[in-house]
Amino acid sequence: MSNLIDSEVKRNPETPILGEESVSLLSELCFRQDDPVEKVDLIFVFSSPLGNDKIAKIVDDLLRKKVAPEVFLTGGVATYTESRKSRICESQLQLNQFDLAAYPDVKFLTESKSRNTLENVTEALKVHDFSKYKKIMFIFKTHAAGRGYLTLKKFVSPSTVLIQKTWAPIYPNTDKEITRDSWNSFDFGRSRVWGEFLRIKKYGERGDIFYDDKTKDLVYKISELTQII
Repeated sequence: MSNLIDSEVKRNPETPILGEESVSLLSELCFRQDDPVEKVDLIFVFSSPLGNDKIAKIVDDLLRKKVAPEVFLTGGVATYTESRKSRICESQLQLNQFDLAAYPDVKFLTESKSRNTLENVTEALKVHDFSKYKKIMFIFKTHAAGRGYLTLKKFVSPSTVLIQKTWAPIYPNTDKEITRDSWNSFDFGRSRVWGEFLRIKKYGERGDIFYDDKTKDLVYKISELTQII
């Protein structure tokens, strides 16, 4: 019997016709803009079954620039039907990408129980105190950065500054990267971003993520334009 389960919100749902305004609003909500790199207290890496090499390259570059003294890698064993099967937890797979001896002054932390983005944060908080951090840089795939930001924002101190750094994934179903500029140019990208919007809407209304007036307004406008309300 398989231990894989279906994602609560389809990752590639049927997508409505998207006009120019809805595309712009979806880009603002789901992608956000990356921030200028600056020194932070912690680099927080959201898990993903894809992009280990891309993530490692980003983190390596940041650490060589002395951006942060600590790195937290998240991710348990993937359980969703769309995930790649592996018996090794995603945080360990990511950790294996690094030559730890190259960073003698950096502390690497991990958790191995999370199964989704929300749990990336909640499980990390069970094993490590984030309250002391004034600035956290989070690393996540481009089109999920908005949801990643809102999830972290829900659980860290209101005074903690969140710095965004993203990487562009290429899924097995397509040979194109999903970026802020390219996602609306192919069916898979449109569907993936629409799935992100549905997640933010559902999780925001349920209280799983930080759901401020700006986010609510974007969700409402997109819903109205696409006629899902």
